[in-house]
Amino acid sequence: MKTTTRNVQRPTSNAQRPTGERKLWPNRRNDPPSAIRSRLDVGRWTLGVGRWLFLFVLLFNSASLRADDSSALFRWEQANARMAAASTPEDFLAAANTYNKLATEGVRSGPLFYNLGTALLLAGDSENAVAALRRAERYLGSTPEIRVNLRQALALQAGQPDADLPWDHMVFFWHYDEPLRVRALVAGCGWSLLWLALLLRLLARPAGTATGVTSYLQSFANSCLLFGLLLFLVFSGSAAFSLLQEKMDERTWGERTFTCKTVSEQAK
Repeated sequence: MKTTTRNVQRPTSNAQRPTGERKLWPNRRNDPPSAIRSRLDVGRWTLGVGRWLFLFVLLFNSASLRADDSSALFRWEQANARMAAASTPEDFLAAANTYNKLATEGVRSGPLFYNLGTALLLAGDSENAVAALRRAERYLGSTPEIRVNLRQALALQAGQPDADLPWDHMVFFWHYDEPLRVRALVAGCGWSLLWLALLLRLLARPAGTATGVTSYLQSFANSCLLFGLLLFLVFSGSAAFSLLQEKMDERTWGERTFTCKTVSEQAK
């Protein structure tokens, strides 16, 4: 029977106001105290929101545990050595099981899931390989190596020599091309831009008849508000969906059983 050769990408081992431009800024000396207090309240609210978003990014980044203790590092090197020396589906399955011990111990990183998915692909376990590569995609984004191996895993699952990526990879490209942490950061930037635009609208609100400068500032603030709202809605929804998928995988990952198939079985 003719054996299909798959091109698998194996992992390697290792604003201050400007002086002289006061005419660009509306005069606020005649504003009533209530208007000044409202603008100060909005400013405090904006700073508070920005602080919480900054903390969210820090907490999100710290949630991706790394293999930085001695036992995890030893297991990581052991899995890499097994992966480099593997030549049969059984050898690749042994390497995959070693990688998976790190995942079950709580290590979360893109290279770990990429190596795990690649080892499972070479072992012939296409279903679990697809699942691991999708987790790698959330942490690393859709890199060329992940795309190649994901296509090969999908082709092996369908019993075909090659396969295309699902249609949603092209339609929702921002969701797959960028890592989860980047999408969460962009959503935070959009949220901050939205509130800064609202603050600018209040600061540029004319006390009497609107001038050309205040009208321009209002228009600029409206554009920033819409752009910030768009960024927040698109990327926060994308990040929330990926977080939900990752939490579901974390709960069910320990129930997965890895298997291997011989070359003849993979060719059928």
